[in-house]
Amino acid sequence: MLKDNQPTYYPPQPTDLSVESKHEVELILGFIDDNISAFCDYYQNNQDSNKENWISNLLVRHFQICNIEQGGFLPFDFSKNPPQSQSGKETDIGVYALTRNTKPITIIEFEAKRFSETSKFKEYVSGERGGIERFKRGEHASHLWICGMFAYVQSRTSNEWIQKVNEWISELAKKNNNPEIDWTSPDEKLSLISYLSPKVELQKSVNKRKKPLDSITIYHYFINLN
Repeated sequence: MLKDNQPTYYPPQPTDLSVESKHEVELILGFIDDNISAFCDYYQNNQDSNKENWISNLLVRHFQICNIEQGGFLPFDFSKNPPQSQSGKETDIGVYALTRNTKPITIIEFEAKRFSETSKFKEYVSGERGGIERFKRGEHASHLWICGMFAYVQSRTSNEWIQKVNEWISELAKKNNNPEIDWTSPDEKLSLISYLSPKVELQKSVNKRKKPLDSITIYHYFINLN
């Protein structure tokens, strides 16, 4: 998708009005698109645990290593469990700009969930620890308009889980008992962007958030770790 990476990168200055506000987010998403498929082998070589925190920690390390191996031209820091200024909850992964010219707040954030027979897989969508729902409530990334989720597929196939996710969203849209959390828009469901590799599928959703927040665009990376 957003893959207009350059061989060198100079962070925009606060006074540089020619730089679009999404410039850094596009660079990060393009970097992830280019490097996430290689994570599958990295995980298999370091599979000391199948727990979510272990996988997310490896994913952060993988991205940091990829950046160094490619010359370190992206001045961004992938961080585990960045704190939230507006809530007491922590997102699973966040990315910061490595510059003193901006406040130390995330440029983009990611939730991560496992899909296996033993995981609480419905939490990808909803519930107290629900990934999408936490974005919709503004408990995560309330200052952002673009974020992402990593789906660690440990059983069945990505397509089966994507179908399940959309079924759960349809069920929530029919109930819709909470007026603050609206699931009724067709854009709430995941839609395919591309197959980044045989192991990684990229989906997208646009989700309404609790007022007064605007909608948030979420990029969903389904990673086959079977």
